[in-house]
Amino acid sequence: MKDLILLRHAKAVAADGAPDDRARALTDRGRRDARAAGDALREARAAADAVLVSSAARTRETTAIALQGLGLPEPTFLDDLYLAEPEAIWAAAQAAGADRVLVVGHNPGLHELAAHLVRQSGDRSRLARAVEEGFPTSAFAIFAIDGDVLDAAAPRFITAWGVGN
Repeated sequence: MKDLILLRHAKAVAADGAPDDRARALTDRGRRDARAAGDALREARAAADAVLVSSAARTRETTAIALQGLGLPEPTFLDDLYLAEPEAIWAAAQAAGADRVLVVGHNPGLHELAAHLVRQSGDRSRLARAVEEGFPTSAFAIFAIDGDVLDAAAPRFITAWGVGN
């Protein structure tokens, strides 16, 4: 893997608004934010050879809205990405066998992985520090990766959107 894009799902209905956590759909705000994230991905010229998505309703809906018209491959939906730990997200991205991987998932795992990669990169820019501090709904971060092992990935922080607001 040479590039990794981490996209958190958009704002979902409260837990009591769905039969179970996996079934939580997006709110109206979430759908607007997912469109905005898609526009920002387009602006960033984000590209992926593989799109990996948690099987939860909110990640599926975020993917359908945000990635519409970006010309990316069909997503692969993975139960293992539902509320996954950072190491599981990394392993799934590596297992995709693609140069450019986009993962749509959940916190805290996405935030923990993004923060780990930022720290490892040594980037202390305001934007990089914002990624370390929080990863709100609809946020994304893009990294160039130069290694297969998480703790030796030699990442370079490229950009992020939706953080530090």
